[in-house]
Amino acid sequence: MPAGALDAELSEDFAWSNFDGLTQCTNVAEIEHAYRMLELEEARLDVEISESVEATADVDNSFAQLFDLQAALHAISDQLEPVQSAIDTTATNAGAISGRVRFLDQEQKKLKQALSMIAETALLKHRLVELLAAMRDKNIDIAAALIHKYITTDAPVLDSPFVAFASANGSSEGSSSPRSIIASATRELVDRVSFTFDAAVESNNTKEISHCFRLFPLLGEDLRGLDMYSDFLCKMIAEKSRITADIQGPSIYAVRLTRLFEVIAVIIDNHFPLVETHYGPGRMIRVIQRLQMEGTKRAAMVLDFFEDERHIKRRIAQIQQADASQPRSKSYTMAAADHRSKSEDALSDHDFKDITDILGELVLIERQISMFSRFMESRAAPEVKALSLEPGSKDRVFLKPAAILKHLPLAMQGILDTKAGESAHAAAELEEATGLVAHTPLSLRISWLTDTYVTFESFFVSRSATKVMLLDDIDSLPGWSEPIVDAAEAETSKSSNKPSPGLLGNFGQRGWRKPGPAAAAAARGQSDTGQTSSCVGDMFFVAKTALEHAIATQQPAAVEAVSQSVIGVMNSALLATVESRALSKWNAVSSTKGSQLSAGSSELSWRLPGVGSVAADAQTEDAPINPVAAHQRGILVSVNNLDLAGQYLQKTADELKNRVTGEWARIPQQDHVTRAQKALDAFGAFLAKFTHAKQRSLEQFGAQVIKPWVRAILQQSYRDIKYVLTDEEFNDVQNDNLFQKRFVLKFGLLAKQLKERLTASNLAAALDIAASSLAVDWERAIRQSKFNMLGGIMFEKDVREIQRYLELESDTMLRKKFLRLIQSASVLAVEGVADAKHIFDGLSVADASPQAALSKSEVKAILANRIDVSEKDISELEP
Repeated sequence: MPAGALDAELSEDFAWSNFDGLTQCTNVAEIEHAYRMLELEEARLDVEISESVEATADVDNSFAQLFDLQAALHAISDQLEPVQSAIDTTATNAGAISGRVRFLDQEQKKLKQALSMIAETALLKHRLVELLAAMRDKNIDIAAALIHKYITTDAPVLDSPFVAFASANGSSEGSSSPRSIIASATRELVDRVSFTFDAAVESNNTKEISHCFRLFPLLGEDLRGLDMYSDFLCKMIAEKSRITADIQGPSIYAVRLTRLFEVIAVIIDNHFPLVETHYGPGRMIRVIQRLQMEGTKRAAMVLDFFEDERHIKRRIAQIQQADASQPRSKSYTMAAADHRSKSEDALSDHDFKDITDILGELVLIERQISMFSRFMESRAAPEVKALSLEPGSKDRVFLKPAAILKHLPLAMQGILDTKAGESAHAAAELEEATGLVAHTPLSLRISWLTDTYVTFESFFVSRSATKVMLLDDIDSLPGWSEPIVDAAEAETSKSSNKPSPGLLGNFGQRGWRKPGPAAAAAARGQSDTGQTSSCVGDMFFVAKTALEHAIATQQPAAVEAVSQSVIGVMNSALLATVESRALSKWNAVSSTKGSQLSAGSSELSWRLPGVGSVAADAQTEDAPINPVAAHQRGILVSVNNLDLAGQYLQKTADELKNRVTGEWARIPQQDHVTRAQKALDAFGAFLAKFTHAKQRSLEQFGAQVIKPWVRAILQQSYRDIKYVLTDEEFNDVQNDNLFQKRFVLKFGLLAKQLKERLTASNLAAALDIAASSLAVDWERAIRQSKFNMLGGIMFEKDVREIQRYLELESDTMLRKKFLRLIQSASVLAVEGVADAKHIFDGLSVADASPQAALSKSEVKAILANRIDVSEKDISELEP
């Protein structure tokens, strides 16, 4: 067996034991096992020794072959030594040859360069002759082209060692050297072109101006050309400004600024291609900077004239005096408004018209300045971006602070020094993104313009609000000559138990039916009553006009200040006055005093057409209004005004925010847009105060008027009505339901009067209050009434018919409000207690809220009102 097989067997059978443990065997089995292991180990060693002895001959043969190979290698090494020597010699010779070849290549290159320089020198000598000839002949175009060539492309030839051969005397030094010839020609040519340019400007020769302007970059004087061309453009602006100074008319200073800015904008757009073509991209920024300073200087002069000629300081003093004389009160009553009007008598109507005209002119001025700034930024930013692609170009092309200040009068430099709080040079710093001058006399006067505008606008809003409230047409609104009639007054009509067909034409044997389209349209068009007064529309016209002015200025500080001013005036003038009227105590008409409410009339003047046997004649416009009707008008019109004001406020705020988004879209300062939007959001948030005031007014109106009227309508409709019915009485009631007819008559009278006098939103709220009040009072009433089964069935019909009628009247689903009544009617209409069990089982044990389902205890209490149900049967409903 091979040694490998024995190793495998030892590993498999005796892996758990080792030779060190053989001496520790204590029993026969262990000894036998150890003996077997020793036998296998002995056999393995024998096999391994045998294999080693057999392989000895092979090892000897291998050593012998290695000794033979060693001798052969020594022989080969001796043969390779001559070959190695030959290779070393060849390599040495090749290195020497390569060095000579490189030397020859360098010499050839130098020779070619020398030949090229000789040729360029010869060409230089020829062109110098041409340049001198051109200068002698005053051919500035050829001379400029030759100079430009050596400035831009052929400048290295002037440093050639052969340049002396190009000079007239063969020397590279002295006045006749090529470099000195070119420099002298350049200076002479620049002076000549500059002189020609100035002469062309004086003679207004635009063709020659353009010709000379193209030559400056060829002579390496591009900045000089841009500055001279900018001076020429500024002269054009000055001439245009002198022309506009003779224009007269309204808002003349805004017109002058507009013309000035238009001239600058046209010049920039028209001359941009010329500068871009001959001077390269980005160079127009230097011209724009120069025009900015020229426009700033002339605009500041216009503003100085505006301040003096319009007497701005005197007007501001008048406004401050008028504001100081006004009473400071949170409530803007008519007496306060009259006092304010008298305190402003120091300002005549002519003065107020002048202030209004100045205000409009201020808005136009600020708008034009803002638009001009946006235009300049839009044209300057791309130029700066183009210069950024050329390192160092901005520092070279931009105007320096000293050059900027040189173009401003000393007085304006002082403004820069004072307003900026820095030295004039530091104040004339440039904006990084646009390259425009950051602090100019014009930009520093924007704050003065804004403050002046806010002062004028705030006064305009305050004065206009005073006039709006004094001129409110609430006392001349049509349709309010007679007061609103309540249910008690309706009883005085002789035919109150015989309803008018006009109000009950849709109420037949099958109950209330929805009127047809023609009837509904006719009902909507019956009322000519003025529901709102003029103060709301006029006040919001003033507010919207003021905020539109502020937005037009494109100054966020103006929008913020005017928004707060408008909010304050609307709060004190409109909201306080209207809310105070709306919360006044209601004065109702009583039957004992009805004949005294309209002087000179023996009839009850409050009767409406179609109610009662005889309708009162309509009151003429010249007749005195009933004092109770006037008081009611003040309350209801004020409630309507609150509703209308809320609608106007929301709509106005949305329109103004959209206007800011559209008109301010190009303003790079996004924080300006954000500030303006926040100011308008604050104006829109004022809606909550109007909504709260309207809610309070409607709640008070409901508590003082609607709820008592609904309670009276329910009481009078139930007069002589019972729900303990015989079969004959049930049939009679079913054919002629007097309760439903009475209720529809009386509630229809109330609804008709409310429809004529309330806006749609307020009417819906009033009818909602009426429905809620009816549900509560009706449920309270049935708890105190007795029923039998037929009476319960009739009551269920009454509830459902009245619910349907009110839903059609208010165009609102009332199931939730009538839920408890409907459940009560269903309980009262059951044939027996067993039929009510399914209703009882679906209800909770706890008492329910007024608008929730009935509780089990309430169902039992309602069943106790059935005279035909015993207490014993009711007790069986206990869970």
